[in-house]
Amino acid sequence: MSSSLCQISRVSTSLPGFLAFFITFHTCKVESVVGPDQTITAIVGEEIVLPCRLSPSMSAENMDVRWFRPGSTNYVHLYRDGRDQFGQQMPQYKRRTAFWKDGITAGNVSLRILNIGPSDEGLYICLVEDDITYKEAVIELKVAALGSNPIISVEDYQKGGIRVTCRSAEWYPEPQVLWRNSQGHHIPSLSEIKSPKVNGLFETEISVVINGHSNQNLSCWIRNSLLDREKESAIHISALFFPRVNPWMVALSVLLVVVLSFTILNVYLFKIKGNLQQELGWKRAVICPGLGHTAPPLEKEDVTLDPDTAHPYLDLSEDGKVVQWRYTRQRLPNNPERFDTWCCVLGREGFTSGRHWWEMEVEVGEGRWWAVGVARESVRRKGGISFSPEEGVWAVQCCWRKYEALTAPHCTPLSLHRAPSRVGVYLDCTLGRVSFLDADTGAPIFTFPPAWFAGGRIRPWFLVEVGEIKLRWRQREGKGTCKTGPARCPLRPQSCSCL
Repeated sequence: MSSSLCQISRVSTSLPGFLAFFITFHTCKVESVVGPDQTITAIVGEEIVLPCRLSPSMSAENMDVRWFRPGSTNYVHLYRDGRDQFGQQMPQYKRRTAFWKDGITAGNVSLRILNIGPSDEGLYICLVEDDITYKEAVIELKVAALGSNPIISVEDYQKGGIRVTCRSAEWYPEPQVLWRNSQGHHIPSLSEIKSPKVNGLFETEISVVINGHSNQNLSCWIRNSLLDREKESAIHISALFFPRVNPWMVALSVLLVVVLSFTILNVYLFKIKGNLQQELGWKRAVICPGLGHTAPPLEKEDVTLDPDTAHPYLDLSEDGKVVQWRYTRQRLPNNPERFDTWCCVLGREGFTSGRHWWEMEVEVGEGRWWAVGVARESVRRKGGISFSPEEGVWAVQCCWRKYEALTAPHCTPLSLHRAPSRVGVYLDCTLGRVSFLDADTGAPIFTFPPAWFAGGRIRPWFLVEVGEIKLRWRQREGKGTCKTGPARCPLRPQSCSCL
């Protein structure tokens, strides 16, 4: 029997209404709340959906749905009176939970949790209550993190041998660590340290002493038992480095290592210099476009947002210059152009050639989640999508003050000296280049490897889960193009040396 009939029976006071209520009470009441059959595992830094549904299936729009942790008086998330309630939400879950409203009429009361951390591990209770009864389900969440690749270093001479240490970080739960020889046999370690950091993730350090010619080939093996995945690094120690070898041979070997390291360092610095010069080349074109004579002209774009592509949780200003994330889902037509799963929106403008530049203000702070960049016009709008160049998206994101480039197969962490409040996007359709910089300081943020843009338009792309993006172009000091000498740069208030 439908949930609407159950709701009608509650408000009817006549005898037929009472009979309908009596019938539906026995046929439409919540018999149970069903969770997953097994423990759910989530990866640190990602998001997870805790599934929960009513049995039999019926609308939960007029019911109270409470998600909480055992032993806590506050809620992880509370849905009551047809909307989310945040008054008594646990502080650590603020702006990190989203109630699954799309399927609530069919009894789906699942909860999405963003930016999973070790403290989120444990039991969760999904409790559903109506005017008649209440039912609950218990869900267990396990959290895991696959740490960094092991780094092996030769420390010093000790006890007639060489002390070798292996280090790795960002593991959860506490990993299994051991040394192995070339045959895969376990080598007893000299010391082993596993310590949790402030963020709850584990850092591990394990040492071993290698004597003589035995076990010169060894590897450091680290395993996450929850994910059933492991990482391993290997090293070969030459016999020249053992103490019983002629000291002059050891000194010669050390000297050769120093010379080789110096040579490699010079090559690396030369490569960095070349990359820096190349980076400064496009930066010069962005900041001082008047200096470019060989490249196509750099167009400053007045980007506006396309409301036909905006997710229903996104609120666009009338002039199409500001987009904000709202808790309330808007009633919008589900046209083919509209994103329906991720809170994305495209710019109206599309580009097939030339060089283009635009910038925007982004709201920074704890709990903000935004991403900006470009996307192919053919990018998928419906269902789940892993945003990366392979999917037709070139972008950088900020999630809880963690900045990353959306590369594949994994995101690339960005080490920024300051949190950018204004992000500039540079698009060169001819060279297939997409670059980002801090629009206030001119500091580069990230440049994607060259891509192939032929065969379709490239449009500005934005994602706002929590926060706000403003497409504003502030008036800068000076006019015209940047000249040589003591002139002022039009796009920067400081003295311009035209990098």
